[in-house]
Amino acid sequence: MTLIGSAGLLWHIARIGRDDPLPENSMDADPVTESEAVAELAYDCLIGSEFERRHGWHVNLMPGMVLDHLPPGWRDRACSETYGMLTLVVPAPADLLAPKLRRNEPRDRQHEQLARHLGLI
Repeated sequence: MTLIGSAGLLWHIARIGRDDPLPENSMDADPVTESEAVAELAYDCLIGSEFERRHGWHVNLMPGMVLDHLPPGWRDRACSETYGMLTLVVPAPADLLAPKLRRNEPRDRQHEQLARHLGLI
């Protein structure tokens, strides 16, 4: 599974031993997966689900084509970690921020500032 967006940035923040929240934190995780089993779990956690009501966030399962919006070579810079039977791939912080900075919303610029402050980029 590939994790993109704000959840990917939070993963990198946790990886350096920090728990800083993102400014104007989004309330979703954006995974891309080829696994039907993982996708089925994600479907149970979509917006409006019981999972969201219970935990306060939801899963926004993304199509594989969103990875085309990441900079070329992102796979070579990505990190991966295995949790049980799930291997998670997370693009590098600069690659995660590239589509956000093209969108250029205030919260996306704040995410970049935080990533710089923490030394992620």
